[in-house]
Amino acid sequence: MNRLAPASALLCLFVLDPLQAATLETRSYTVEITPMCGERVTDCEQFAYAGTHNRNGSRINLLGKPGQRPCPSGNAPCDPLGWQFYDGNATSYFVGQDGWLIVTQGKKTVLRERGNWRN
Repeated sequence: MNRLAPASALLCLFVLDPLQAATLETRSYTVEITPMCGERVTDCEQFAYAGTHNRNGSRINLLGKPGQRPCPSGNAPCDPLGWQFYDGNATSYFVGQDGWLIVTQGKKTVLRERGNWRN
């Protein structure tokens, strides 16, 4: 989870078309992350998560925000590590720019899968 995607991959995700969804495919899930912002991606603080279970087709839709790494002073804004979503029932969904999907319930990790981004 400490590896970051190359800068060129990050550009492909949101700079070319900030309103276009990026899709992560893991072994068990397909997740679409869609920025809910205007023209400037660096100002976007709200994202939509649409997750589909690949075997049974069940879906979950959530709203979340970018998970930022700490910035050295004077170097803000920093690139996000990914996106964090909560379902309101103590379940957290983290989608990393490096392709990790991590679901936790309380302090217990219930899913940790790495996938690939597609356009």
